[in-house]
Formats: sequence, structure tokens, C-alpha cells
Amino acid sequence: MDANGQRFWLLADHRHWPGRSHVDYRLGCRALRLASERSLGAGVTDAATIAAAALERLPRAVDRHGASAHWDETAMAIVARSHLPDAATMLVLGERPQDFAAGADDVLYVALGERLLLHDLRGRWRDVVLPTPGFQPWRIAAAAGGGVWLLERASGRIGRLTGCVQPERPAADYATTTFRPQPENPAPPALTLLDGVAWPVGERPQAFAAAVDGTLVILSWVGDGESRLRLLDPRLGTLGAAQTLAGAAFAYAIDWLADGRVAVRLPGRRDVPVWVPEPTPVAGSVLNPTGDIYPLAADADEAAFAHRLDDPPRYPLQGGGVEPLHRLSVANLARRGEAANFSAVDLHLLDSGDQQTVWHRLFAEVRLPAGCGLVVWLAATAEPSPTTAVDWHPHVFGEVAAEALPGGPLPHAAWERQPSELPGHPGLGAWGAPQAGRAGLWTVLVQCAQRRVRALSGRYLWLRVELHGDGRDSPELAALRAYASRFSYRDHYLPRLYRETEYGTAAELPGLQVASFDTLLAADLDAAALPAALRAALALGEAARVEVVAAASLWQLRDGPASWTLRREAAAIVAYRPQATPADFLERLLGNVEGVLTALEDRVAAAHLCSDPAVVPEGSLEWLAGWMGLAFDAALPPARRREWLARASELARHHGTRRGLRLALDIASDGGVRGGEIVVLEGFRMRRLMSTLLGVNLEVADDPLLPGLVISGNSVVGDTLVLGEAERVELLSLFRAEVGSLAEQEAVLAFYDQLAYRVLVLVHQTVEAQDLGLIRRIVELESPAHVEVQVASATWPLLLGIASLVGVDTYLGPPPQRVPARAGISSLGNGDRVLGVGSLDPRLSGATGELAGPAAARPVAAAGPDMTVPHGSSFVLDGGGSTAAPGRRITEYRWRLTE
Repeated sequence: MDANGQRFWLLADHRHWPGRSHVDYRLGCRALRLASERSLGAGVTDAATIAAAALERLPRAVDRHGASAHWDETAMAIVARSHLPDAATMLVLGERPQDFAAGADDVLYVALGERLLLHDLRGRWRDVVLPTPGFQPWRIAAAAGGGVWLLERASGRIGRLTGCVQPERPAADYATTTFRPQPENPAPPALTLLDGVAWPVGERPQAFAAAVDGTLVILSWVGDGESRLRLLDPRLGTLGAAQTLAGAAFAYAIDWLADGRVAVRLPGRRDVPVWVPEPTPVAGSVLNPTGDIYPLAADADEAAFAHRLDDPPRYPLQGGGVEPLHRLSVANLARRGEAANFSAVDLHLLDSGDQQTVWHRLFAEVRLPAGCGLVVWLAATAEPSPTTAVDWHPHVFGEVAAEALPGGPLPHAAWERQPSELPGHPGLGAWGAPQAGRAGLWTVLVQCAQRRVRALSGRYLWLRVELHGDGRDSPELAALRAYASRFSYRDHYLPRLYRETEYGTAAELPGLQVASFDTLLAADLDAAALPAALRAALALGEAARVEVVAAASLWQLRDGPASWTLRREAAAIVAYRPQATPADFLERLLGNVEGVLTALEDRVAAAHLCSDPAVVPEGSLEWLAGWMGLAFDAALPPARRREWLARASELARHHGTRRGLRLALDIASDGGVRGGEIVVLEGFRMRRLMSTLLGVNLEVADDPLLPGLVISGNSVVGDTLVLGEAERVELLSLFRAEVGSLAEQEAVLAFYDQLAYRVLVLVHQTVEAQDLGLIRRIVELESPAHVEVQVASATWPLLLGIASLVGVDTYLGPPPQRVPARAGISSLGNGDRVLGVGSLDPRLSGATGELAGPAAARPVAAAGPDMTVPHGSSFVLDGGGSTAAPGRRITEYRWRLTE
């Protein structure tokens, strides 16, 4: 609501524009744009045959290192290619798989009938076969967090495989006294079928793909090859509404592109068309191709996209290779498109709630490149249906060709310097700072330019937006706001004699009547011919032309800048020259003043925002800090400066205290204190006893988490034996409420005096190095003069075996990233791991061991028949019945007590 009490109605989402023609809503920039004018054309005659053959070809797989794998029918093996010469046999199988793909967890998943083979690309465990009784996986899609999605061809059921196989341990067993989880692998591989996935009769899924954010899109056929898309609802596990791909028949492959687009392969095409799925489609949605050009190589194979883990998508080549999919930067956009807040099946109501509403002003956040513009057509009705709208009134934004505009006077929008008319708002456009005459905020007074009284009244407002471009660029409409009901300067501030006196039919006339003609001229006017009588009566020039608005009843006449409206009435064709009433002209004239003053009044009314750190311009933060006597550190980013100002009163109230220091450090480090990366400790809290620690470098003398270790050599035996008199005094102070002798009491008091007025700011290594200097300066400014403060970096967030102070110097954070061991840098037990390369090419991965198939024989352990033995009686278990795998022999027997 503005300073005059006017509300606004906003259109700034794809759901607000249900009616779209040659227009796309781009989710990436959240704006309406002209769609591509490039059509797919007619498909090949044998599209069904080509698609059927393509679906029978096994998709290929690609890993993060560029290696690819394909199925070799002759060798009955999965063969890998990489930058190394020749191909390498990766996995020999006893049957032809249905599909295979490398997962994000460096596991190769192979679909084999009613079972799934899991082959570790890093050699951590032997191949595992997971039975899937009653479910035959046909297509595989790698999930972002590990595991895969599975699609069954016959039924269209979808499954999700999660969990992992436990890596194989060394030969030795754990000791019986070792604490171990039960079961050993808490998350083994498990298949979950989505019961909510149900396909309509006659619709058959053909392909699917998983996006990085987890969105699953399924490509299906219905009828005679009509191609559809459906998105899987991850929360409900159900299919979304069908979205038909316009012009696509027998599409056989799909993959995700950036910005929520999908690439689809069609039979016989040498390029890959692209569509943009609707996130929340309505029933019967039809998607038009975007027109982006993704050409295919001359030797591209008619087969599904290769399974991949990173961008861009890859398509198969003849001979076993793959090629990345790249876009040509050639735009062929529609020169005209239209979007509306209504369609035949849906609408977005702009309801003022009052039949007497006068719609006042439009504000549009739009980018208008050279040669591009908008025409916003408005209509107001008393009923919530756009079909009752009789007259539509245009408003022009930017550059629109004269031949595309209706005749007569037209209101043109003006560019504003501010990003938004809302005080302190940065605007909704994705183009950044406003660009004079090209991008930013535009405003226009709502008016019916073809009437004597030009106010637009009605409860419901309907909009049609025409987008005009040059074929290479397009307008980008991010937001449109309509204000109502009009606050009239004329009616509020001037005497009554200035008010409007024409109403009803007289007010709706298209202007001032200047001439009338015989109705026999209607035929010539419908043929866009100018009769001589009309040319003479209106003194028209040679360039005059006529446009048919409504055959036999309404025409628009133009002669250069002049225009007339010709309307057939009872017994004549009447010519009207556009001319508003004097009161209406005054109203619109004062509207120019109102547009400027209202913006100023809004800013005055929102003057408190000038001192609001959340919205004040970045350049004013130093000025605002000067009000409170603050001076920012040069390294403090703008976002943290805003939070510092917002909490300035709390900082001042607790300045010089532990709470104030913690708050200042938390703001300066962007939540480092709350996250546990920075800990403020009083000196006595760092005194503790030690136990034996393995895998910790105890020679780090400056690590505050390891105090005294260098001196004492970690010489703690049991719970009470402490070597050295200094440690004995510390022990007394920590664990005895009363001490026996006066000397001991004085020693304890002296020990307490050593720790008084001392604070340690413990900074864990998760804090960025560039922030450490800022933390030191903040500590110096916020600490009292009589307190000695030390800032120290800690190597270990938590050490078992040290009396860790939970909530003081330890914290729980996200699982640490696995850092590969580096020669000359990493040391054993310090967190770095020896990681294999999860590559499809075994020569790159370095995985050792046999490449065994799923039917590889294993040794069979047999300890003899089951027996029941009384308590205290002896018994003998004989493993002589065990058998080795073919071609092998048993060399030793290992026994494990399980209960």
C-alpha cells in the first residue's frame, strides 16, 4: 500500500501467466521471454522402427574422469575406453545386461533380469548380486547422493536403491573385547519400490533421467507415439501431470540440461530438441520446444544418452565412443508472443473486491533491449470471467514497430531510476542495476485511450501482454504490478466544478464526433479501401490508411500522426477524433504530478528504512555506523556489517564481557561461535588429564588442545598417577573440594591466580585462514584491558582419550570431506585417506583382484551337522566338509563365535 492508501496486485510467477503463446517462462531468470520460432518439422516416416531399435541398444556409461564403457556383444563383457590407448575389458558377464551405470558412490550398477550386480570401481569389496524378486530393472539412473533409480519396462514401476556394501576388512578378526556395531553394516543395499507410481492405461514409460537436485523426469509414449513428460514428486512418490511434447513423436531418450531444461532425442534428427518442463503443470499441458540448437556429430548413433555423473550430457557415437552435447549460440526467437493471466482452462484473478474500483497505474520490472518492447492490454469487468470483457486498452513499453500498434493515441510507459517503486526494495529483475531506458522499472498511468473519459473501472482486471522482439533478443518481464483504486488529486484537492460531468454512454464515446457518412461505405472500409467522400471530408493525405477492427462495424483511420475512429451506428458511419473531456485531461495531467509526489511521499513514509541495516544501501553502511560511533574493519563483508549494525545495541550492552566477545566473534565469522568453530574459554577450563592417544601428533607444542603433552610426554597411568609437582597441584585444584594442609591450600590459590583474567579464543581449522586476522582484531577491540586474551588455532575438533569439554571446546559438525592422501604432506592417522580412482577403466582405477562375474563360485564352509550339547560338556566341530572354489584349495580354517 502506498502513501495514498492504494494497494497493488502482483504478477511475477509462472502460475500468474496460465495463458502463453510463443512465450516461455524461464525459471533461471524468473521472467517471461519470447520463445523460439523454430519448429521441429515433420518426423521421419519410419520413426517407430528407429525408436524401437534405439531402445534395444544398451546405453553407455561415463565416469567423472572421462572414461566411458559400452557393451561388447562378442566378448560378452563391459569394455571401457579412456585417454589410454586401446580398450580394456572391465567386467565379463555370463549374460547380456539390461543396463549399467556408474553411481556417485563409485559403484557400477548392472541390471541383470531380476537381480542387480554391484561392482566396486575402487576395489573395496567383491562383486555383490542383489536379488530383486518380482522386479526386473530395465533402465538405471544414478542418484546424486549415491545409489540409483530403477525403472521396470513392462509395468512402469520405479524403485530406489540405497545403502552400500561393507568394504572388506583385512584377514584378522576383531578381538572379542572390541566394541563393534550390530549389525556390522547398518545400511546394506536395499531396494524400495514406489507404490504411488501408477500409469494411465495406454501410457508406456520409455526413458528417465535424474537431475542434480534429485528431480526425476520420465519420458513416456501414448497412442501413436505421442511423447509425454512426467515429473516424480519426491515427497509423495507419485507422478505429476502429463506434459505433452509438441511435435515430438516416438522420443526415445531424455537427459537434463542446465536451468531446468531437458534434451530429448527424436528418431532421424541430427540435432537434439529442448523443452522446459513446468514444475507444477496442469492437466493437458502442452510444451513447445525452446528452439535451442544442440547439433549431433555425423557419426552419432541412434541410442539413448550415456549415463553420466557430471555435465554436459553425452550421446553415443558409432564405434563405442561418446561425445558431449553442446549448444550453438544462434537465436531464432519469435518476433511476437503473448501471455495473459487467464486461459481456456485456468486463470489468475486480480480481484479488487469493489465494483467501483478505478485502476490507477502499472509498474513493470522489465528488460527491453534495442528493438524490443511490450504492449500491455487491459480490460476490467464486473464478473470473474475474461469472456465478458468487451474493450481492451493498450499501454506501450519500449520500442514497438508502428505497424504492430493500434491507431489513435496510446499511453507510453516511462523509465524510473529506482529499481522498484517500493521503498528499499531491490527489485525482482535478474539483470542487476537499472539501465537507463533499457532495464529496470517502468510506469504508465492506466487509461482507456479511445474514450472520452479514460478511467478504467471494474472489480476484476484482465491483462494480455504482447512481447515484441527482433528475432535475436527478447523482452524479459520479471514483474507487473497494478495499483488501485485511484487516488484522484482532482477530486480530493480541487473544487467540485473541476470534476467529471460526462457518464455512461457519452463517457464511452471514442472521441469528438467530426463527420458522418453513408453506411454504403462499409464494404470499401472492410476491404481497407478509402472512399473518396471520406478522404475529402477529412482532408486525408496520400499516406492515409484504414484498419479493420471489427468487420462492418468498427474501423481505425490513420494519416501520419493523426487518427480517427469510424463506428457504424444506427443509420450512419460516424467519424470520431480522439479527444477527452476537459475534466479527464485535467485528471491525467495531475496524474503526472501525482506519480512523482507519491513516490516521494512513500520514501518519506518509509524514512525509517534509511536507518534499517537490512535495506540501507551498501554505500551508506559506514555513514549509518557513524551514528553509533562504530568503525568497521576493512575485512568485514557488507552482510556481516549489516548484522553488526542490527545488533549494535546488544554489542554495546555486553561490551567487555564474555558474552559480548562471543557475539562479536560470531558476527565477524558468520556464525563461527554458534557452529562451534570458535570457542571462547576461560583459562582454567583448558586444564585436564590425559590418556593414551593413538594417531595424534603429540609434538605440536602450540596446539591448545594438547596442553602439557610435550612436557609430560603423556605420562598418565590409570586414573590417579601423575608425575611432577606442578601436575599434582593442578590435580588437587580440580578434584578435591578440601585440601589437607595450609601449604596445599596456598598452592591451589596460587594456581588459581595464574589462571585468573586469562581467556583463550580457540579457533578450529574449519575457519577460513583470511578470517583469522579479522578474529584477532575483533578480540583486541572487544576485550577488557585487564584480561589477557590469546587467539590460538586448534588442530583437532574432538579427541577421544582427552577429557573433552562437551559444549566448551568440542562441537558436532557435518561429516568431514574425504581428503585424498598426498605424498610428502599427509601423515598416517591424521585424517587423509588413501582413496582409489572410481573410474570405469580398470587401468585408471588401479583396482586389483579378479574381474569375476555374478556366477563366480565361492568356497563353502561346513562345520558338520547341528547339535545340542549340555552345559559344561565338550563338543567337536569339524570343518572337513568344507569345499574350495573350483581350481582352488583350502589352506586354513577360521572360526568366529557369533553368539
